[in-house]
Amino acid sequence: MRGRPPGDARERILQAARQLIGKAGYEGTSVPQIVDEAGVAQGTFYRYFKSKADLSKALADIFNEQMMGTINEVFQTEKPMFEMMPTITGKLLKLFQEYHDIMPFLEEHSMPFGTSAHAADLREQHYARMAAVIARDQQNGRIRNDIAPELLARLGGGVFMNLARMVALEESEMEPTEIFMSGRAFVMAALAPQEK
Repeated sequence: MRGRPPGDARERILQAARQLIGKAGYEGTSVPQIVDEAGVAQGTFYRYFKSKADLSKALADIFNEQMMGTINEVFQTEKPMFEMMPTITGKLLKLFQEYHDIMPFLEEHSMPFGTSAHAADLREQHYARMAAVIARDQQNGRIRNDIAPELLARLGGGVFMNLARMVALEESEMEPTEIFMSGRAFVMAALAPQEK
């Protein structure tokens, strides 16, 4: 342990990797640097992770769990979509800002825009849940009912996935709050019941 307090070695490795990758990037961080920062032997690293790529997937899983936990918490309220929107956009903005330092290397496995099968599965779960809320709100006249709930879920979700990418990967000169608030206004206007 080299003078480090006892604790979960896997957790220390993850924390050290996050810190180092946030500063030097994925390519600029080596396994020996991670184990040195974590205060564990290199063999301990390989007990928990097959490779540095496997470690990056574990970090993405932590992000995805936090993101899905945030979404699940908001969706459990049974509020109408319009009442959920400000809460969820605020919480997601905070989460993306918290992870902005490591999002570029989490990209493949992250739920919002990852290309892995796991990321795609998480998105599908999210779209299905959104579609159910939209269908409920369509029946109550709260959301336009001239477009299928599944399509509205994908359209609205797609907007936020792209905005999340802009914030997380710093692909815009706009402030993150402005990006998310503009997106929220756009989606809410698109979902609003149509005047007859």
